[in-house]
Amino acid sequence: MKANVRFEEIGFLSEIQNNMNQQVQSSPSKSIKPLIGMLLLIMTGEGIFFLPFVMVRIFRSTILDLFQLSNFQLGTAFSIYGVTAMLSYFFGGLLADRYAPRRLISIALIMTAVGGIVMSYYPSFQVICLVYGFWGITTILLFWAALIRATRQWGDTDAQGKAFGFLDGGEDW
Repeated sequence: MKANVRFEEIGFLSEIQNNMNQQVQSSPSKSIKPLIGMLLLIMTGEGIFFLPFVMVRIFRSTILDLFQLSNFQLGTAFSIYGVTAMLSYFFGGLLADRYAPRRLISIALIMTAVGGIVMSYYPSFQVICLVYGFWGITTILLFWAALIRATRQWGDTDAQGKAFGFLDGGEDW
């Protein structure tokens, strides 16, 4: 003999129905605005690393020829980025706690783009090393901790897992 269990008795259906009614009654702009915010965080989280890493990964031989660099020289520029970024991690959290993430992220994106503009003038190896060091500051000191703080704020206290899951999953697209 099968036991007929009604969801109303357990309370699942009524709880789901109440949640759906609340979502329908809330304005669409309120429900879409946080999603747009997370989408922007995902896009900036991926986009800021395009100049220092993705361009070279995709167009490595072209960049080596264009800037007349050896693999060793390009590796040196990446090493300068790495050392600068590692040192920047220590102070990025302090900046992110002191200033608004929106401001830090905006400044970081603009300054990273300025480094890209410098690279468009076919600089010497020494200037390339300076730009990679500069990118270590803009992408990590200014950007990374602010991105983490903005994601934490987006998730509030009850949705941290969802917020960081979206951020990490979205960056892997």
